[in-house]
Amino acid sequence: MYSYRYRPSPGSRLAALLLSLAICALIVLALISMGLLDAHDSKVEDRLTAVTFAARSAHQAHKTPTRKAQAAMRRNVSRLQPKPPVLPNPEPVPPLNLLKLTREEFAAADIGKMARRPGASTGDAGQMQGDAGAGEGPGGARLYNAEWYREPTRAELITYMPHRNVAGGWAMIACRTQEGYRVDDCQELGESPPGSGLSRALRQASWQFLVRPPRIDGRPLIGAWVRIRFDFTKAPAGEDGTGG
Repeated sequence: MYSYRYRPSPGSRLAALLLSLAICALIVLALISMGLLDAHDSKVEDRLTAVTFAARSAHQAHKTPTRKAQAAMRRNVSRLQPKPPVLPNPEPVPPLNLLKLTREEFAAADIGKMARRPGASTGDAGQMQGDAGAGEGPGGARLYNAEWYREPTRAELITYMPHRNVAGGWAMIACRTQEGYRVDDCQELGESPPGSGLSRALRQASWQFLVRPPRIDGRPLIGAWVRIRFDFTKAPAGEDGTGG
């Protein structure tokens, strides 16, 4: 028997070798185009690139604006601010017409140094002193006519009035003046009609009275006795007469 073995010809071997080289060349070109191989370096080296993602600092996040930006901001703010109104010029104040006095004339105009007439008194005290009755007060004390600082109201008197119509009557008491326009130690002097109890009612209500103390030369006489007379007028219908 004859053995049969296939053997390629030299031409077929050469064609297969060229085809293999062409395929390798195409693979190398593809790798170079993809960047996996360096065309100028025969060796292929691995490269590692590190990227740092660090957060920006607070100073970098809030950077100070530049001078140009600050100037622009100031111009915008000044443009938005309202302009102050233009006020008219105020009229000049005329000079005061003052009377010039010498030292001697000024001293002569001092009323405190002027001579006082004999028997003269200040304010209403002279009238009080003139109307005062010597020895008519309790214990023979001088009695002055009272001057109200505030007249009593009907509500202050009605509680002490007799339960009858007292219109047309009157009552008189004597009281000693105290500090704060108050009176004390009041005593009954007279009443009309007699026995009506008006002077007693007036004395009981006197703790509410406010009376100016008599004055002599402007000096109040605290502790002096004053005469308080109260006249009861006709009251409206259905009311007691307690007017003074």
